[in-house]
Amino acid sequence: MSPRLGIDTNILLRISVIDDAQQSERIRSFIAHLKEDDVLFVNVSVIVEAFWVLKRFYQYPRTAILDFLQAILERREFEVAEFEAVGNAIHACRHGSVDFADALLSEMNRSAGCRTTFTFDRKAAARVPGMELLA
Repeated sequence: MSPRLGIDTNILLRISVIDDAQQSERIRSFIAHLKEDDVLFVNVSVIVEAFWVLKRFYQYPRTAILDFLQAILERREFEVAEFEAVGNAIHACRHGSVDFADALLSEMNRSAGCRTTFTFDRKAAARVPGMELLA
C-alpha cells in the first residue's frame, strides 16, 4: 500500500488556523504519528482553496499565506502536487502584484508544455508571466 495519504483543505487549514482547538490538536497528533515513509498528499485544488479561505474568510495577510504555503512545500510530511508550479506561483506573488490562482494556472500550463495561457483578464495578461490577452 502507498505511503501517500490524501488530505482535504480543512485538514491543511487546521495547521495554520486554530479556530477549533480539538481539530488542530488531532492534526498535530496525526502528523506526529506518521510513519517515516508516510506523506500527506496535497492536491493543487487544496492549495488554491486554502489560499482563498485564508485570504477571504480568515483575512490573513497575503505574505502570511505565501509563507504558510512555502512552509508546506518545505516540510517532509507533505507532498504537494505540481510542486514546482506551486513554488513558482508563490515566487511570482512575492515579487509582483499577481493573483495566486492566475500565477499557478500559468505555471501549471507552462509545465504541461504550453507556450502561453490565453485569458480575457486584462490584469492577469499584464501582470502574470506566461499569460496573454486574447483580443
